[in-house]
Amino acid sequence: MSKAYILYTMDNSPYSDKVRAFLRYKRVPILEHTENAETRFSVLQARTGKTMVPVVLTPDDEAINDSTTITARIETICPTPPTRWKDCVADTIGMLLEDYADEWLVRIMLCSRWYHAEDAAQNAALIAGAMTHGVYGVEFQRAAREFPPTIISTLPKMGATPQNAQSWYAMLTPILEALDRALSRSLFLTGSAPHQCDFAFYGQLNQIRRDPTGSQWIAAGPESVRAWLGRIEGACAPGASAVPVSLVDLGALEPLVRLMSATYLRMQVANALAVETGQPEAHADLEGMQFSATPARYNLKLLGANLDLLETLYGQGHVLPVFAERAILAELRPLAAASSPLLASRPTIARHL
Repeated sequence: MSKAYILYTMDNSPYSDKVRAFLRYKRVPILEHTENAETRFSVLQARTGKTMVPVVLTPDDEAINDSTTITARIETICPTPPTRWKDCVADTIGMLLEDYADEWLVRIMLCSRWYHAEDAAQNAALIAGAMTHGVYGVEFQRAAREFPPTIISTLPKMGATPQNAQSWYAMLTPILEALDRALSRSLFLTGSAPHQCDFAFYGQLNQIRRDPTGSQWIAAGPESVRAWLGRIEGACAPGASAVPVSLVDLGALEPLVRLMSATYLRMQVANALAVETGQPEAHADLEGMQFSATPARYNLKLLGANLDLLETLYGQGHVLPVFAERAILAELRPLAAASSPLLASRPTIARHL
């Protein structure tokens, strides 16, 4: 048996669910550990400089954190079965959707989890149970009180507050309906087998359906989404096989791409312009919710990565489907109007704006 990948996770981490499923789909041997109050410093922080999960230690003892970095690295090490498409148009849309799930849907999940009392109590207990397991001298009740506030304190920085929580919750139904439309044409979001975007959405929705409130939302949503969650897990089971083929007709993704563009991408652009001009807050009208948050260079970095995807696509002479190009480029045009430095090193995408 080949040497195992060591995976550090938490039970209520969507990115842990994403990476665990991804590694299982890749058929690599895994030795999984739940983070506790000792290993978060002696292993996670010591190896990566951060205490966040998931963290993967490869058979060559390479330490990797951040779920997107992990999946990208493992894809190069273990390219079969593939989770990226050779069709660069389908793959570009898939990777834009992966970022959307990772960075936008997580806000809905966290808002629901920590602003509903029953959900918060359940997750405080999950965290405390993990942090105290096998660790001498760390009290459960103390851990349940002290660890969650650190997480909750990050929500307003993401634009998610108790005051606008209902607006965040209202976004989930259209997302589930858009996923239902996407799944009407294929087993998975962009083809006959899971793409990296499938694992990203799986991680977030799997966590939502574990919470008391979120479980009701998923149960009331489209059956196709619940069936797709099951297909992800089935595809990761031992002995499962698939023939990975990307979709030729991406039209079923139109509602999902429109939602991504009018919310997450719009926020990214507003954030970038606020960072570049030194504004104290980034503001965006997200079609029903007034988004406001302190400008974040992390989001600026993510927008740059998304622009790189488009720059590569257009630079190779490809174009997005009309529905995607209209939705995405419309949100990016304020960057051109403001002569954003983001476009200086991306001349091909700049010409399309």
